[in-house]
Amino acid sequence: MHGFPTDLSDDNWAKRVERRELRRLRRRRLLPWMGIPAVLAVLITAALLYHPHSNALNVNIPLTSAAPPAFQVDQARPFDNTPAANWASGAAGIVLPAAAPIGRYSAAQVESAMTRAQQLIVLERLDPHVLETGDAEPVLALLAPGQVAELRPKLTPGNESQNWWVTAKIAPGFRLLPAAPRINGDMSPALDKDGELTIKTNYIVAYAFSAPDPSTVHDPMDIIVVARQETEYTLIDDSGYDAASQGMWFGEINAFTYAGDCAWFRKGFLAPSLGEAGVGLPVRPTEQYFDPTIPLPTEHDC
Repeated sequence: MHGFPTDLSDDNWAKRVERRELRRLRRRRLLPWMGIPAVLAVLITAALLYHPHSNALNVNIPLTSAAPPAFQVDQARPFDNTPAANWASGAAGIVLPAAAPIGRYSAAQVESAMTRAQQLIVLERLDPHVLETGDAEPVLALLAPGQVAELRPKLTPGNESQNWWVTAKIAPGFRLLPAAPRINGDMSPALDKDGELTIKTNYIVAYAFSAPDPSTVHDPMDIIVVARQETEYTLIDDSGYDAASQGMWFGEINAFTYAGDCAWFRKGFLAPSLGEAGVGLPVRPTEQYFDPTIPLPTEHDC
């Protein structure tokens, strides 16, 4: 086996993935799904007057102008009227911090590791081909050979509920709008307990989906799914490990998805609510689910 710690390759590794513990030594999943209920309150006030000279009950309702048409979401600008309206589109939202030496790693090594993490995030969560097909090969190409050997058997069709953390996947029958996903968050280098360079990332991606009938969409969150993921990428660049262990490995992963279809979520896919039932109920104000600076939510209703 590779010189990398045996926990990733022993017989219990698959069981740990099934338990959604997704760390090199222990990885845990916090991926509740939150949705937004559509609540419409209508109040009609009628003055019921009994005319003193008549046995009839007269209904006297003040005349008003016709109700304004329901607000419809502009699918060319789907993120308007949401907290993601001013976020950067696509890869432009992943800005690297200034690199500095840390531990035994030079500034150049740190910058290289952050660049690799940036590339992985783009492929895992923003690349149209990966999102639409579930093809993880572009991601695997940037990982250590030992990590790839462990992951590839887990990436078979039908196993999406267990490998959701490797790539985001659009549910079959759905498609994203031409508007690129919006992304917001940050990354920072650190040393793990073994002194290896780890890039800690914390990003929220907002995906805008096409609606079969745009005229029925009256709230942007009917077609937007928000996915937050805190992923650690650990770089092995150490002669104490063999060649297959050199490169990037997934570290601890925590995630939370908000405003989408629960049934598809349980299968490992992203799909919009389209204003229908079957989504989780929000516990906090919507804008908090778009805020990467607050602790990862833990509540869920899916």
